[in-house]
This record gives sequence, structure tokens and C-alpha cells, in this order.
Amino acid sequence: MNADPNLLRVLFDAAPDGVMVCDALGADFPILYVNRAMEQLTGYVRTDMHGRNPRFLYGSDREQEGLVRLRAALTAGVACHVVVRNFRRDGMLFFNDVTLTPLRDDQGRITHFASFHREVGTQARNESKDANLSTQTMLAYVRDDKLTGLLRRSYFEDLLQRDWGLAQRESRRLTLVAFDLDYFAQYREVFGAQGADQCFRRIARVISGCFRRSTDLCARMDEDQVLALTVGVDGTGATQFAEMILTRVRDLAIHHPRSSVSRYVTVSAGIASAVPGPNDTKDTLIGAALAALKRAKELGRNRVVNAN
Repeated sequence: MNADPNLLRVLFDAAPDGVMVCDALGADFPILYVNRAMEQLTGYVRTDMHGRNPRFLYGSDREQEGLVRLRAALTAGVACHVVVRNFRRDGMLFFNDVTLTPLRDDQGRITHFASFHREVGTQARNESKDANLSTQTMLAYVRDDKLTGLLRRSYFEDLLQRDWGLAQRESRRLTLVAFDLDYFAQYREVFGAQGADQCFRRIARVISGCFRRSTDLCARMDEDQVLALTVGVDGTGATQFAEMILTRVRDLAIHHPRSSVSRYVTVSAGIASAVPGPNDTKDTLIGAALAALKRAKELGRNRVVNAN
């Protein structure tokens, strides 16, 4: 059932935090919508903001760390969370906690950016005074998972969408391999969050170290899951490659006292491979890889299952 647009407008207007929607396809990201909380936060009414780029809220304070991160996120088409210095209509400074989210159509194209705003206090103000960072550093911030250094899920999916389009045009084969640590909830119960993070970081490095080609991508998809993309590798080759990675993980000999399949931490893997057709989507390939991973778990874990 499609949502009633009027109902959505009433819902957003009742939200306690400021909401803003900008047109990602228009020139200079013009504002299309703001809710009542955004009016109250900034002192501007909707008609003052519609059609303008949100940069007017920064006044002349354009060289902030948070703005560098926002620009990098807009360029990359990914989500971002920052604290920035803004100015109300009366010129009063306030500190704005901003969460930016890209919105996509059925073809995966970014059509809008939604942002959520709230005023924050002293701690965030101090954080906002940190030295400005380079655009490259900010791109890394929105691109990379902090724990593992792998790509973040949202950034990975954006790159996969790009590669999917190229593969459709050029009839290239794309192969996804989904890895998941076996009995990792039990491992966390024994060694705690810090021990689990250290374990996952080591295994993520082993996995990512095997995907070294310039076209390979490797991302953290969940707290104990890694998804890797490789181009031009068929199902048989991908299966052999994944089995080699599982062997390398076992060779780490990370003790697991509650695993039912080994004395050490092990990994299961699911593989899906396809040459994208004109009506296929990347989500179908992701779903097939995750379904194969689920099957590997059902068959006893510590193994590779190929969906093809």
C-alpha cells in the first residue's frame, strides 16, 4: 500500500527534530521541504528556505570540519553524521547535529538528500572546534568502517550499483562472496565486545587481503559479516578462492571454546555470480549470496556454498 503524501507531511511536521529534503538532481541541491521543527530551529519560515542551498545557514563560517565531511558525503552519495555551526535568522549562533541520508528511486539513482537536525550542547561544540581535516580524510571517514578499515555497507552498495551498470553494458560477470563468522555470538559471550572486535578485525584483514585487484571491493555488512565483490571470476573459481580464504582463517588458530565445528574460529561463505541482464538488479545478487551463506550455515558451517 502506498503511503498517503498528506499523511507523511503531517507526520514530518509533528516530528520533534528538524527535517529538510533537498533535490539531488537540481542545480546546487535546492531545498524542497522543511518541517515546522526546522523553522523553529533556524527562525526561517519555509518560504525563506525553499529553493535555496542550505549553505546560507553557515553564514561566512564556511571552513568547518563538519562542512568538509558533508561535502564529501554529498560527492560520494553516502550517509553522514556531523556537528556544524549554524546561524539563526536573527544572527544567533547554534550548534546543529546533522544526519544526512541519500534517498534513491527504484533504479537505485539518488534523487534527494534528507537531513535531520537538532541543536546540541557543550560537548558537541568542543568537537566542532577540532582542526579542519582534508577532503581525502573526510572521504575516508564516510567511506571506511572504523573497526576494520573495510568499506561501509552504504558506500559499498553505491559502488556495486556503479559496477552493476558497467557490467550490464559490457556483459561482465560479477561475483559476490558473503562471509560470516561461525558461532560468533557465543564467542562474544566468552571474550566480551572488545575481544570480539579484535577477532573480527583480524579475520576481516585476512579476507580483504585476498581481494587485491583494483576492481575488487570488500565491505563490512554486519557486526560479523563481510561481503566481497570480484569481477570476471566464474562460480568454480570463486568457490576455490573462498575455500582458500576459509583455510587462512582457520590457520589463524583463534581459540573458540564454544564452537561446535572446531577448536578455532571458523567462517562460512555463500557465493552468487551473474552476468547482469537488462532487468536484473544488484539486490538480487546480494540476496542470492546471502541465501547461499544461510545454506552454508544450515549444512553445518565452516564451508562454502555456491548459489549457481
